[in-house]
Amino acid sequence: MNKNIFKYCLLLFPLVLGSCGHFLEEVSQDEIKPSTVTDLEQLLLGDGYFNTEAQGSAGNFNAYCITDMFTDDIKCNGVSFTGLQYTYDAYDSQFSWKDEMFTLEGDGDNIQFWQLPYNGIGTCNVILDHLDKVNGDDVLREHIRGEVLVLRSWYFLHLVNFFGMPYNYGNPGENLGVPLQLTSGVTEERLYRNTVQEVYDQILKDMTQGYQLMKQNPVDKNSFRVGPLAAAAMLARVYLYMENWDKAINYADTVLRENSVLLDLNNLARTGDASVVKQLYHSSVYDPALSDEIIWGRPYGTSIYLRDVPIEGVAPYSISDSLQNLLFRGKSWTAIAEQGDVEDCRAIFFFGWQKRGTITYIYAPSKGTVPGFATCNNYQGIRTAEVYLIRAEAYARKNMENPNGEYVRKALVDLNVLRAHRLTAETSGRDLDITEANELFEAIQVERRLELCGETNNRWFDLRRWGMPEIIHMVGARESEMEPAVLTEKQYVLPIPEEALNRNGNLVQNIRK
Repeated sequence: MNKNIFKYCLLLFPLVLGSCGHFLEEVSQDEIKPSTVTDLEQLLLGDGYFNTEAQGSAGNFNAYCITDMFTDDIKCNGVSFTGLQYTYDAYDSQFSWKDEMFTLEGDGDNIQFWQLPYNGIGTCNVILDHLDKVNGDDVLREHIRGEVLVLRSWYFLHLVNFFGMPYNYGNPGENLGVPLQLTSGVTEERLYRNTVQEVYDQILKDMTQGYQLMKQNPVDKNSFRVGPLAAAAMLARVYLYMENWDKAINYADTVLRENSVLLDLNNLARTGDASVVKQLYHSSVYDPALSDEIIWGRPYGTSIYLRDVPIEGVAPYSISDSLQNLLFRGKSWTAIAEQGDVEDCRAIFFFGWQKRGTITYIYAPSKGTVPGFATCNNYQGIRTAEVYLIRAEAYARKNMENPNGEYVRKALVDLNVLRAHRLTAETSGRDLDITEANELFEAIQVERRLELCGETNNRWFDLRRWGMPEIIHMVGARESEMEPAVLTEKQYVLPIPEEALNRNGNLVQNIRK
């Protein structure tokens, strides 16, 4: 049965890109119809969620940190070993923000940006279209309906922030977003791009309805699946992006009333034995055996450009100097990793690191543990730390618009609670006392960068909504060849992949110059 349902899902993706009539003869409708709510639940778990088993050639990569390459959190190290030339070349166009990043002349189509989210949306649509046609427990049926609505809106939230301008830029009612594919029915119609406003309206509609359905029809499940608390946390994030500070605060309050726990990194062993530290760096805030701050989280591999290099040499792309400087707080990596002399514990427990001869460098965020994986890996989702930061920023932004000492106090409380669980008690200035509005906002921006790096595309989405600042990447295969690439405002929206444009002539390409 599950195999036949999966066949059905394979037909869906071309609906978004263009006509799929020639696919229809491959599988009969009688062969693919699910019969129970449990069948649909299995489809959700197998294909609705991104997972390392179902992503094929992309299965070892992390679909939720793919935009890190565009940010100031990543640097280019060039090609230190001939065997690494392929990895350098594979991401050069993305690292340089080139228009051809998703063309054959550039880095080639990266399915994680367009195809994978729409595949997930397609599976969600199948489930929604069949839920009322199958037998099964009604509480489970309505809970799954809510779960699927939230998951679909989560995918649309990422897509519109990949391929549409930020919500707070210009007129979202005119700016183009992404196509809203909301049914699984076979059609010859090629979809047009909806506006950013239309996409956000659909996100809020689905996410709010899904949140209510899951609350009203409770089902016990683990943090690997989206539940009502995750939906509330996601709504807080969406309203933050829309600059609706009051609703962002309200949903953050809802989450933190139920779960305000933060993992105290000070309680994890810091040691001078580098081999032990290297074992420990996998255990962190998304390790379900260790952390209660997970609201929703699932395991994924790291992205290939940040992978451990199993040969002498340095990865072509790794964590930037500016991010390292914020983490290290004036200390050397040798002192932190080998002597345990650390102020910000995230420097150890949020990253994988590697020693190459006399050079030690951190190469990728690592916030969970995946048993059996041979390289740095990660969990992705949403957790209480982000919710604290959402509420802190919302209060700080309210204070910037309407100065109020109570807003400042509440923002500082949230900020300092988080810092107390990340920085050692001996750290100078751990407890912030800031009254100036812009300075407070800047402190929250720094804390978001440190806390959420490499996690669900947060840094790229933050840079977009914070004014799309100019970023300079030094790019080159050799140190002598390094040249600056400059990110401009228009390049904060990604080009629609060439493959998608070829399949659907109604799609309009983004103008990035």
